[in-house]
Amino acid sequence: MKCNCLSFIRLSGLASGWQVLRAKREQLKIRMKRTVLIALASILWTPALRTSAAFAAGPSAGVVAFPLPALSGAAGNARSFPSVPDTVSVSVPGSDSVAAPAAAPVPDTVSAPESSAPMTLDACMRYAVEHSPAVRRQDYANRNYRQDYIASVAALVPSVNGAVSASTSFGRSVDPETNTYTDVSNFDNSYSASGQMPLFAGLTGINTVRAAKVMRLQGVEELQLARDEVALRTMEAYFDVVYYTGSVRLAREQLETSAAELAKSRKLLELGLKSAADVAEVESQCASDDYLVTQQENNLALAEIALSEAMNYPADRPLVIDTDIAVGTPAGTVPFDDVLAYALDNHPKALAAGYDVRHSRLQFSVAKGNLYPSISVGGGYSTNFFMNLDDRTQYAAFPAQFRDNRGYYFSAQLSIPIFGGLSRRTSLNRARNNWRIAELRRVETLRALQSEIAQAYQQMLGYGKEFVQASKKSDAAQLAYDAVAGKYERGMVSAIDLQTAADKLLQARSERLRARLQYIVRVRLVEYYNGEPLIR
Repeated sequence: MKCNCLSFIRLSGLASGWQVLRAKREQLKIRMKRTVLIALASILWTPALRTSAAFAAGPSAGVVAFPLPALSGAAGNARSFPSVPDTVSVSVPGSDSVAAPAAAPVPDTVSAPESSAPMTLDACMRYAVEHSPAVRRQDYANRNYRQDYIASVAALVPSVNGAVSASTSFGRSVDPETNTYTDVSNFDNSYSASGQMPLFAGLTGINTVRAAKVMRLQGVEELQLARDEVALRTMEAYFDVVYYTGSVRLAREQLETSAAELAKSRKLLELGLKSAADVAEVESQCASDDYLVTQQENNLALAEIALSEAMNYPADRPLVIDTDIAVGTPAGTVPFDDVLAYALDNHPKALAAGYDVRHSRLQFSVAKGNLYPSISVGGGYSTNFFMNLDDRTQYAAFPAQFRDNRGYYFSAQLSIPIFGGLSRRTSLNRARNNWRIAELRRVETLRALQSEIAQAYQQMLGYGKEFVQASKKSDAAQLAYDAVAGKYERGMVSAIDLQTAADKLLQARSERLRARLQYIVRVRLVEYYNGEPLIR
């Protein structure tokens, strides 16, 4: 009976254990099914979500996404490039402006991250000016000019000095009454105050103050000039990024067209309507366009690096810029003579050169004033207290000695320079030469500024005309390419003619983009010479 009970208990334990294992097995199957379903849902949901987001953003934002086709060889290298994503957003209404690549590579469309909006041209220039070491150096130099001005003004104020001294002496000395050596210990305490004021020093003090004031004014113009130079370098680098971004877009569009023509040629080859040689020509064109995409992407990456350097932007932070720049008003609205006259009178280069001449002339006056005699007056007060430490009753108390030992003096000094190793004469000659050098430097600066303004104004007019002609050329090249492509499909022209038409179309669109951006830069530069600030 005991054995039967034990057997029954063992069998019951095995059955319950088996049920537990079966339950765990069923739970594991359910979890595996859920994991597989979640994975399949994510795979199917992500493309649908991207497609719906692209269609939802396209009509509202007015942009069209151009995806890069999946090709072998160099196309694969182009798609793996880190700083250029697979698509470029292009503004629809007939301009070559493009949206900047996002901070992180996005596979389907290019858009700025939600956390940080793309930086405009003015924002980039403002950031560059605020973080420029050259601007900071000039700011500290202006602070030194201010200290020089304060020191020159303070040099005209009378100088006042005070002195207090205390000394003790002890040892053996000869007593004049007994002519014997005695031990003595003495204490001496003195007080003095003196002042001096220059009356005439060849007007060197006044001219030094005037020179320091002019130097402060020159520093203000040099600071503004440093800001403008940083802003101009940033603007050039910014437009380089915009240009190469547009070049990448054009190259990718050309690659898409070549890939589509290659697919058509292969189908026509299967139907016997095209030869293998024609297909090979189209494949060569497609490979050439793929290489062009890679080349333009590399140029874009280098341009972005140059822009970050010009802005002093941190290398570990992505730089996203807004490349949608509108064309300004037609050129020639402001006459050249008015622009030139305003710039020669108000440009920081011209003003700084004029202040430099004034400062050199005042330095010459200072050096000339050192040849004249100088007159100064002064006065002082002094008193002292003496006590024998061995017998303090021999001398009066401190208040009495302080009052009785008082002394005053007044002085007038006339200093006439007679010979000092020709140092004053050589300083005068150097100051005169520096004055003449400053005048010649000012003439050279104004001449260079006039040439810069003339070139910028002429380039603005020229690029405006080039932009109009390039737009017409681009439209004509597009029509010609469409006609040649239609004839190629019907077998009326060869693949070489199609390749030639495609190259002419790409060249015309590139020339239109370059002329457009150069025109915008020159318009802004002429406005800057006419008094408009670079950063708006």
